[in-house]
Amino acid sequence: ITVNFANRSMMEHTIHLHGLDVDQANDGVPTTSFAVPGMGNATYRFTAPHAGTYHYHCHVDTVVHYARGMHGTVIVRPPGGQTDLAWVGGPSFDEEVLWQLSTVDTSWMNLDVSGPGTARFRPDGFLLNGLESAAAKTDVYTQVNIQQGQTAYIRVSNASYQWARIRLDGLHFRVVASDGRPMLGIANVTEWELGPGERYDLILEDAAIGSWIASMEYLDDHTGGVLGSVQTQISVQ
Repeated sequence: ITVNFANRSMMEHTIHLHGLDVDQANDGVPTTSFAVPGMGNATYRFTAPHAGTYHYHCHVDTVVHYARGMHGTVIVRPPGGQTDLAWVGGPSFDEEVLWQLSTVDTSWMNLDVSGPGTARFRPDGFLLNGLESAAAKTDVYTQVNIQQGQTAYIRVSNASYQWARIRLDGLHFRVVASDGRPMLGIANVTEWELGPGERYDLILEDAAIGSWIASMEYLDDHTGGVLGSVQTQISVQ
């Protein structure tokens, strides 16, 4: 894979390919790789031999840049390029949905560098694909819409600083992959928790006709209590 990175800001940035098996030169950590200067260009090259769900983020002043949304998801397809197959020999699916989880501390929004003001992250915005619940429930890229008998493959990437708990309104789902690798033991559950930076692939199948609310709850690390949540819609027709 070749990534041509054009930095159009005045600050240094990188792409840290979180979870991908890249060499040190392409890892995106400035002290051991390189940083791209403001208004500069760079190229990352690597081989991605394992189909799965991965993550990337800027590794320059990560505390602030990550919190301000400099992150995303990388989906590696099987060698044949199939868009309805998780990996060679893995599950197939009819519908694919990406859920990127994130939280926002709005008091950080005007910060350019970390320091005393970033000693605590107190989230007051709880997002799914950059959207709060009202918008997420109607967003066609965030909703799950399938026909009865079809299978939905949901790729979940936790780009928040909090643990998150996923529930599909009581529907059972299978957890089939973790951080770009197939699970050794597939879990059949009604809820699942994932830590910051983790990715899991979920399969929803055999659901009855109806509408459900999928919820993502963001958790306090110390108490385990719910700090906030975001919802979207599941529809089986």
